[in-house]
Amino acid sequence: MRAAVLRRGRFVEDDVPEPVPGPGQVLAEPLATGICGSDLSAARHTDAFLRASRDSGTEAFLFDPDADLVMGHELCARVLSPGEWQGRVVVGLPWALDAGGTLRAVGYATAFPGGFGQRVVLQEAALIPVPDHVAPHAAALTEPLAVGFGNVARAAPEPGSGAVVIGAGPIGLGAVAALVERGVAPVVVSEPSPRRRALAERFGAQVCVDPAAQDPFDAWRAAAPADTPLTVLECSGRAGMFNEILHRAPRQTRVLLIGACMTEDVFTPVVGLYKDITVTMCMAYPPEEFGRTLDRIADGTIDAATLVTGQVGLGGVSAALDTLRQPDDHVKVLVRPGLPGTGLHPAP
Repeated sequence: MRAAVLRRGRFVEDDVPEPVPGPGQVLAEPLATGICGSDLSAARHTDAFLRASRDSGTEAFLFDPDADLVMGHELCARVLSPGEWQGRVVVGLPWALDAGGTLRAVGYATAFPGGFGQRVVLQEAALIPVPDHVAPHAAALTEPLAVGFGNVARAAPEPGSGAVVIGAGPIGLGAVAALVERGVAPVVVSEPSPRRRALAERFGAQVCVDPAAQDPFDAWRAAAPADTPLTVLECSGRAGMFNEILHRAPRQTRVLLIGACMTEDVFTPVVGLYKDITVTMCMAYPPEEFGRTLDRIADGTIDAATLVTGQVGLGGVSAALDTLRQPDDHVKVLVRPGLPGTGLHPAP
């Protein structure tokens, strides 16, 4: 099959073996797959990505850096295997079990190539059918939006409390929508990209600031009544941001670190200690939140398609990742294996 493979730090289109499903698995044809910030991190900081996986005991994200890797875990696909799922369009929790019963992440395991190729193996137990009226390019946003919704569910902020969201990529936008759904207000978003700030407003944020022009915590203090409980969701993964939050946030703030900073960082613990700040580090979402997020897309609660700002074929993945390293013009770029050429195509 054809695929965009990560090879020595670059993506190239090439032929790779078609994956073979094992027991309890299906073969599927990817229809739309999002390029995730984690894909950027794994391609750009491969050694750090693998070191973090080893140091944390997260075997699912370990892969051979010298072998070709087919990424892509934010996917919507059509099932090809015979059986009850054949012909159905699905999304799925991006995991699969290898022959030894070890959990592997689809798109981060050599044995389980992801959606940046023409075929993918998915675990049958992880599949969720996509309603007929939901387009594949919208359904592919289920996974990143579920990260935002799942982390807000974990924090469980009360109605009447407020929030500051740092970074309005797809995960940050999912967090904004989840906060608004819970009655959290005001929601202040800090994001340098005008396009992403506009989407945050569309998703319900009351205040959106460019951090180069206005400190988000100054904006928070201006918008919120005194003593309003605050939750900060750090969705940017930028080095130094955690320390900045510790210094700028009010006392008794709860902080969720969601964005993945791939480098060593420096912060002053005693500042957070003196201010009685609670810190939680969160990677993903409870499995049930994945299905609920697809339901929100299906019933129109979230207009997921507005996040899609471009799409590429297999030959355009390398150029798309280069574009996303400067994200002012884009929010989510999708890989559509049937699209021709190496350039960026307009959003559907």
